[in-house]
Amino acid sequence: MNDGGKRLTLEGVLDVHTLQHAKLLLTQQLKTSKTKVFDLGKLGALDSTGALLLCGLREQGVELTGARAEHQRLLDLVCGLKLATLPKPAQVPRWRQLVINLGKGADDVWRDAYAVIAFVALAANATGRVLLQWRRLPLPSISRHVAETGIDALPIVALMAVMISIVIGYQGVAQLRPYGGEEFTVNLVAVSMLREMGVLVTSIMVAGRSGSAFAAEIGVMRVREEIDAMSVMGMDPMEMLVVPRLLALVITLPLLTFFSDLMGLAGGAAIAAGILDITPLQYLSRVHSAVSVDDLTVGLVKAPVFAILIALVGCMHGLRVSSSAESVGRETTRAVVKAIFLVIVLDALFSILFERLGV
Repeated sequence: MNDGGKRLTLEGVLDVHTLQHAKLLLTQQLKTSKTKVFDLGKLGALDSTGALLLCGLREQGVELTGARAEHQRLLDLVCGLKLATLPKPAQVPRWRQLVINLGKGADDVWRDAYAVIAFVALAANATGRVLLQWRRLPLPSISRHVAETGIDALPIVALMAVMISIVIGYQGVAQLRPYGGEEFTVNLVAVSMLREMGVLVTSIMVAGRSGSAFAAEIGVMRVREEIDAMSVMGMDPMEMLVVPRLLALVITLPLLTFFSDLMGLAGGAAIAAGILDITPLQYLSRVHSAVSVDDLTVGLVKAPVFAILIALVGCMHGLRVSSSAESVGRETTRAVVKAIFLVIVLDALFSILFERLGV
């Protein structure tokens, strides 16, 4: 900016990057100089933010001269706008906000329930077609998912089962010792692992590990438009993507549950040997007298149901992904949270059912 005496000449670029610095300089010049004329002839570049600044100066009595044709058109456009502050949003009473949020929550729950039921029907239809025409079974895909959801999950499932049984054993000893019943810790560990904790911990682990993988894999395919390409080529996405993952998880989760039960009993044996001085043979004898076949069956019966739930929820949210990376993360998170929540709810319902049946 050069002071030519009668007018101030603006040089260089006036855009969003130089706006703050230019605003400071112009304000200082207006305070120290009596000149109210700005020459824009040497201004190299001007954007809408710079034009808005010049329009503000024009309203303060500054005369803008010598502007190039394209700059003058931008100034006429910006200065012709009617600028007004946004009106404040109407304040909604808190009781009304509560009612609105409850209504939205109920509507979301209803829509999610309807979507789950519809997706279960579509998956059941696709699975039935594949099983009736067994030559259409995608065996390579099923075997890959069995390896990923089952074999690769063995270390983490074993670690979690052993840790859970150790925690139950320690707490059982601490609570039963004052009453002289610490030997019943073996019964507590064995029954809780076989009936509840083995299948529950394994299902939660699989929901967080495999359910999220299902949602993310299918979601990325949706973003890349691979699912649309499959439909164009005459392939059913339900048969190609959902059925292999569903069948693989139905196979692996009961096996993982049985493996988790064994690891839990092994952890209980370690606690019994370390705290209660019970030998492995004595431990096995106590476990044999404490549990029955029904205890093992209860846990294994839940596993396929949880597997179907986890696979369907993960695949459903993967297919819900829109064409954005943010949607992939959002639907993956929803799949994991919803799968874990439904697993816990179903486990509670199973407990009530088996209690009523006397199992």
